[in-house]
Amino acid sequence: RRGMTWVLLLDVDEYIAFNTIEDDDPPSPLEEAPEGVATLKDWKVMHGRIRGRKRAQLFGLYEGEGTRNGTHIVTGAIRESDEKIVYGNVVRDDYGTRYFLHDDSTKYQDPKKVLSQAPEGIPTLKSIQVRGPKLYGVIYNDTYDNPKKMDGEYTHIQIHPKLKRELLKSGNIIQDSQGRKYFIENEQLLWPPHVNASQVLRARKELPAVSEGKTILDVIERYRHQFYFGSCLQIPRVLYGSKESNYQPMAPTGFNDKDFVTLRYRWHAQKGNFDVNKFQKTIIDVSRVPMDHLEGEQAYNIHRPLEYFCRADVPRFATSLFRVNHYLDSYEAYTYRNDARGNKRKGCMECYLKKGNGTDFAVNDNIRPWLRSFVDEVGEAKAHVLLAGVGDFRPLGEETLVDFMAEKGGKYVEV
Repeated sequence: RRGMTWVLLLDVDEYIAFNTIEDDDPPSPLEEAPEGVATLKDWKVMHGRIRGRKRAQLFGLYEGEGTRNGTHIVTGAIRESDEKIVYGNVVRDDYGTRYFLHDDSTKYQDPKKVLSQAPEGIPTLKSIQVRGPKLYGVIYNDTYDNPKKMDGEYTHIQIHPKLKRELLKSGNIIQDSQGRKYFIENEQLLWPPHVNASQVLRARKELPAVSEGKTILDVIERYRHQFYFGSCLQIPRVLYGSKESNYQPMAPTGFNDKDFVTLRYRWHAQKGNFDVNKFQKTIIDVSRVPMDHLEGEQAYNIHRPLEYFCRADVPRFATSLFRVNHYLDSYEAYTYRNDARGNKRKGCMECYLKKGNGTDFAVNDNIRPWLRSFVDEVGEAKAHVLLAGVGDFRPLGEETLVDFMAEKGGKYVEV
């Protein structure tokens, strides 16, 4: 079913949680430029050395007073740190000029106000990209070229230099420099939508607590029509370190808090700090992704598995209904995993300590009630079976599940 077939892409040291409102949340992005502040669209960051110092500049389309709208400009050196050069923020350069950074990676149109399919006789262009005066894309139902392009063939057209950029968004009809019409396919629901920060803030205030037994799919189902999640829902991460602390035990009888990383570690990095938390993780609605994007191709990367549908930049923490808690865990657990990074992890205490830098910013206990709710839901006997081996880092294969359960004082039962 469309909108109901979600695939969560997480690692074994990551746990998804509801992104409820908390005191240490970073600020929300602005929806528009404050009065007197110019807007920068289609902006890119350029790093270089300015007057002997490594600084960032921005290149983009200017909208504001004093310069003709749509003019490409290069700013002066940006005063803010790289982590603040993100959409929805206002930055200042060393000339004192302020710029509002527009969110260019999302669609703004109401999907009900654009065409859902091409009118008869007009070719369709998909997956478009603009490079200078040319528009590239995949064409279907070609009616112009002789010989006609095959369906799915990659092609390009010459566009008029005065063509409004807004028309290049999906669901519109455009004309090339020869006056020929093309339909830009309505992929509105496939792209990451533009999310109104104030709307998300209201939704985050209504999110359930972990102890209420609600699932991620429950929340998606509740809000998917309001926010149009698109096919690639990207979720910010928060890194939890290995700093121990005194805490109220929350594990039910027969379980130990120290066996569960989500109960044991409470200190985390500053939310929204990319230098520590790194890249996002995703939930993919595969029912919205055309098969030609899933067949015969490797994922772009685990943080952005579908390049065309997943935005390139890190999502703003304040506009996400979910977050991913990423746990460094103990040194024993950190070096236990045998994955692609295993050789780098083995015996490298320096790597472990370096990765944990900056993870003592604040304490959070919101995810800790999950175990009690889980045991209440499935029953104690089944919970012991499903959670057998948790917190144990002996090499696999040394004992059977039955032996392990006996050691822990439990019983092996068929589930």
